[in-house]
Amino acid sequence: MPTLEISEETLKKIKEQLGEDLELKEIKSMEDLIGETYLFQCARYIYYGEVKAVNSDYITLKCASIVFETGDYSNKEAEDKQSLPYNVKVMRGSIESFFKLKW
Repeated sequence: MPTLEISEETLKKIKEQLGEDLELKEIKSMEDLIGETYLFQCARYIYYGEVKAVNSDYITLKCASIVFETGDYSNKEAEDKQSLPYNVKVMRGSIESFFKLKW
């Protein structure tokens, strides 16, 4: 997997836009996500939760929510985020993108 290198000036601009508490973490495999909270944009729904486990087929999220309306991603909370009752298994093949938010 290629590594993206950016200049200090670019990093400074990113921090200005996203906030000074920007946390940079190198992710080499999906297992590096365990213990962290992410938003997963999937083929049909958006899921948000802490990654509990990863295998070749799915990612298990605990304290998970389904997000029906995100609103602006810079908001402190989603406009419509509904808690799910149990751990959720998100099929890896349905994930289009994932990222951290301040929700």
